[in-house]
Amino acid sequence: MFIGLTLASLAAVSLPMAPALAATAPASVPKWSMVPMSKDNGGDGFIDGDGGVPSAGALTMNPSATFVGAGNGVAQPNERLIGGNLSWYLDQAGYPVRLDACASTGDRYTWTIVGPAGTSTTTSERALKKKTCGTTVLLPEGPHTLTLRVTTGKKADSKAVKAAVSNILMVALGDSYASGEGNPRNVESWLTEGGLLSRFTPYWDDDPCNRSTRGAPAQAALALERSSPKTSVTLVDVACSGATVSAGVLGPFTAVGQSKSQVEQVRQIIGDRQIDLVTLSVGGNDVGFASVLTACASDANCPIGAPPRGILTGYPTVQAGVQARTAQLPAAYARIAGCLGGASCSVTGPGAGSAPLRMAPGAQILPTLYPDITRAPNGAPCDYLTIRAANMAWARDTTLVPTPAATYDYLTTSRTPVTFPLASGTLNQQIAATTALGWTPVTGSWSASGDSAEGHGICAGEQAWAFGLTALNGMSSASFHPNPTGQSVIATAMAAALTPAVSLSTARR
Repeated sequence: MFIGLTLASLAAVSLPMAPALAATAPASVPKWSMVPMSKDNGGDGFIDGDGGVPSAGALTMNPSATFVGAGNGVAQPNERLIGGNLSWYLDQAGYPVRLDACASTGDRYTWTIVGPAGTSTTTSERALKKKTCGTTVLLPEGPHTLTLRVTTGKKADSKAVKAAVSNILMVALGDSYASGEGNPRNVESWLTEGGLLSRFTPYWDDDPCNRSTRGAPAQAALALERSSPKTSVTLVDVACSGATVSAGVLGPFTAVGQSKSQVEQVRQIIGDRQIDLVTLSVGGNDVGFASVLTACASDANCPIGAPPRGILTGYPTVQAGVQARTAQLPAAYARIAGCLGGASCSVTGPGAGSAPLRMAPGAQILPTLYPDITRAPNGAPCDYLTIRAANMAWARDTTLVPTPAATYDYLTTSRTPVTFPLASGTLNQQIAATTALGWTPVTGSWSASGDSAEGHGICAGEQAWAFGLTALNGMSSASFHPNPTGQSVIATAMAAALTPAVSLSTARR
């Protein structure tokens, strides 16, 4: 009885309620970044686009000929550039910016964005959770004020940050040394599994031009993209293997089926947008470097021999042809300068326009010096197949060295000395001289291989930065072009020149 009464008495007692925990006060921590326009979703160091990817075996010796995923808005690993030339889509509304509320505390949030013109917009309210704390918006370039308002119940906290929305528009023009010739996306399979008379299907971003994101300009663009979260980089790569100034950069390269010059191709892609950076590799085909190699492979005294069929045909000797063509380079580079923000632009082709491409304030044009492919590891000239060392040395000193002597003394196989005047200088000397046009030559692409004690030429074995003759190995077009290491070295030199553009581009906006 006593126990029952006691329990009943306890049940009748009203126990005090525990005090409710105070809700955590909201805290706004606004952050922002540019969404990359040069993406590497595969994490392999090369740009992934939205131009489709082989349905199977993309990086094998023979990828599927069926492509999937083009235009779906997702950059798949190993996926080609859009249209073979564009890293990501350009939108008139602006560039994608990620608004990040993830470090904030609260239940819900909104962003209020005040743009360059003073117009204000507010995003829809969203739950502040791990999966929903980020928002992507399209914003025009220029200064913005981004205010993050975070709420918990009736409490709110707002903080603002300044954002300079900036996208660097980079254009790659030129020839095979820019397009990435010899370096398709699946080149590593060819290097490890290929061999004599092997069957290999190169996987290019653009087949007619043998263009690849393994080319130095594309690698440099990705490095620039990664250098700052406050800028994005859009790459427009129209470089094409075999291009010259007239047949390629400023006129249609009909040999690969093109009806527009590279300048006109860029205009078609970007419209009236301003260009921040231009990389340019051109001149090697103009002076007949391929003809030089062909001549020296069949003629032990090639400098004084008649040129083979090709761009040097009609000149009395190979040496005379190279010098005559080299003399034409300053005017050719000046014509290109006219189309890159100059006073007038002269391009050829059906429907070609005459207005120069628009360049942004502080824009940089970076012509790239050609690397040295002529020396052995000990620094001596290569004696390669049927090309004797004396002819390698001649080609190097009369075509590639950027600071040549006034003359070059050549010794024939019969020990007859011949002195060649170098009144026109060399190819790389003329590229270096484009500082007179206001350009910024990339000299590191030469100095890494040409000024070093060690040679990295076609005969340098494991130290080679260029392919030798590959005609029998399934990819003949790779012959005498930079190999993956060589492209990486050139890309590093380019990136060193491009990186300052981040602060320049941000400052001007």
